[in-house]
Amino acid sequence: MRKNPNALGVALIIISSIGFGLAPTFAKFSYDSGANAVGTLLARFTTATLLMLVVRKLVLRNSTASGLVKPKWPAPKLFGQLFLLGALGYFIATILYFTAIENIDSGLAITIFYCNPVIVVLLSWWLLGNKPSRIIIWCLASTLVGVAIAAGQVGNADTFSVVLVLIVAVEYAFYMIISSKVLPKVDLPTGVTIVMFGAASSFAIYSLVTPSSVAVVFPGTTAGWLSVFLLAVVATVIPTATLYGGMNLIGTGKTAIIQTFEPVASIIAGVVFLSEPLTVPRIVGATFVIAAVGVLATAESRNAARIIHQ
Repeated sequence: MRKNPNALGVALIIISSIGFGLAPTFAKFSYDSGANAVGTLLARFTTATLLMLVVRKLVLRNSTASGLVKPKWPAPKLFGQLFLLGALGYFIATILYFTAIENIDSGLAITIFYCNPVIVVLLSWWLLGNKPSRIIIWCLASTLVGVAIAAGQVGNADTFSVVLVLIVAVEYAFYMIISSKVLPKVDLPTGVTIVMFGAASSFAIYSLVTPSSVAVVFPGTTAGWLSVFLLAVVATVIPTATLYGGMNLIGTGKTAIIQTFEPVASIIAGVVFLSEPLTVPRIVGATFVIAAVGVLATAESRNAARIIHQ
């Protein structure tokens, strides 16, 4: 794995997709304890920021003991760019998506959002000059078909909510493109810490300016707070770090394709932890996605040259 950064990049993105795919399950447990979306998300990103500060401190201490270069806080301009990735990019995508799924089926939301890989590949081609290869196009088609099939039964459409999810898909595509340009300029723990801090800051401000009718409600039980902690660690810190690390190795186009494994992870988590039905369309759709990821992973494992977005 160490001799093949491409294979490592694929593995990191799969780990990231699994982590993000578990987020709805942990969020559902938090809601069951009495929390609402804003309270859950504020607690999620605040906890994630505190955890990343601890992780960064440990990395700093290890670097000092090993005589390696110490992680440093970036210059104000770069700090501001990273902060805005979280305060705008992460915050907007999260709050709009959670607002949308209050009024439409999650299956429909997933189907709409995962036009995102197409947007990312096209933007990478347009903005970064990364022309997609034939295998990327085939894998892209397979994953989109798989996601559409797996979502299934996508009724209860609300026009406003559909538009919100479309906005999230486009916004998240730009978020990934910008991330691929900004994050390589700083060490990973520092970059993730600042992004998490930016997202937490926006949710804190949002909670202060929203009307009392949508007041922040935090979990009311120990189990609810445990869910938030798992949401912050397993479905935020780990997948965000592995996403950025993997994207730096294989680029935004391939990352967007592999991330379509996320709804598969969500389906599996829903079946295992929430007793949701495992329907034939979901099995068939998951097969399309897993096959595409497998083909791309195999192709990448044969390519020992490192791919980094410039």
